[in-house]
Amino acid sequence: MAPMSSGSSRLRSQAYFIGLAAINALHRVLPFALRPLLYRACGFRIARSATLQGGVRFFHVGRLEIGDGTLVNRGVYLDNRGGLTIGRHVSIAHDARIYTMGHDIRDADFAAKARPVRIDDHAVLFAGAMLMPGVHVGAGAVVLAGAVVTRSVAPGRIVGGNPAVDIGARGIEPTYRLDRRYWFAH
Repeated sequence: MAPMSSGSSRLRSQAYFIGLAAINALHRVLPFALRPLLYRACGFRIARSATLQGGVRFFHVGRLEIGDGTLVNRGVYLDNRGGLTIGRHVSIAHDARIYTMGHDIRDADFAAKARPVRIDDHAVLFAGAMLMPGVHVGAGAVVLAGAVVTRSVAPGRIVGGNPAVDIGARGIEPTYRLDRRYWFAH
């Protein structure tokens, strides 16, 4: 088989991104009852009791797992290119961004590099929080609004700021169950 031409490769790449844009647009308008079909078609493993509001943006097909009762609000970026695992009863507020891929600024070719992100059960990400590639947010940890997390967060700790620093213990062992499935939420 002959190697693919540069033009053919570009065309295939453009088709992929057009398809991804269609997935994101479709997710925005699909009723909750039909979204599991889209998730399955995309290779996502999302619990039926999880809620992803409209306006959530996916960066790839596959490589995404979300547990029971997790709530992902509108405007959240889920960069699942490097693998993203989100546990049970996690609360992710609007406009949070979770990145699994970036570029090596010390590489002459500016090579892409990916590292998976994991968010454990009962963690909370407040509005505008940003997680960078390779971060692990432990069970029950809290990331305050606007924080930029470049290092893993220990279970039950609260972090905030840019870059995020440890502020203290959450001081509880969370047992709550999130259940906020609103049919017409955007």
